[in-house]
Amino acid sequence: TIKEVAANSVAEDAGLKPGDEILVINRQPLLSIADFQWAMGRIPPRGGEAELVIKRDNVTSTVLMTLSNGWRRRDNIEWRVSSWGLRRMATGGLLLESLDPEARNKLKIADGAMALNVKHVGQYDAHAAAKRAGFKVGDVIVKFDGQTDLLRETDLLYYGVTKRMPGDKVAVSILRDGKPLELQLPMQE
Repeated sequence: TIKEVAANSVAEDAGLKPGDEILVINRQPLLSIADFQWAMGRIPPRGGEAELVIKRDNVTSTVLMTLSNGWRRRDNIEWRVSSWGLRRMATGGLLLESLDPEARNKLKIADGAMALNVKHVGQYDAHAAAKRAGFKVGDVIVKFDGQTDLLRETDLLYYGVTKRMPGDKVAVSILRDGKPLELQLPMQE
């Protein structure tokens, strides 16, 4: 059952609404979220269509959801268990979140500018690389390897694992208590 539909999303464009129950996607009956993920995973990154059989108000209908080129990169992967391994590789064990508007105002960071708050710093083994590099909870990342357009943790993880190699050191500009600081973060396997 759909909990919410994001504005300006492919789901909204397809006419999906909160409360709709997805029964089938591309001829795959849904018994669990894994079935949905499997069916979506078969749609190429260059785009395609997902034919959904939905139930709304006890009426069954078919809805076509069109996915454009690059659709997979628009997804937020932060909730996935697999993202923890990506955090080890790209952030040295940092858990990041987008800075809320109130904190942005306090730090004078414009809307649309990179501002990722360090919510957690890993403490052990490879997940403690950021800790050893000097990162602390509450640091705000404003630049990563010269990039200032990585607005979500997902964007930073994708950049880190596709544009850098294990062993590289990446310059990371942060604000700590409102003061600028630059740290060197090692990329890992």
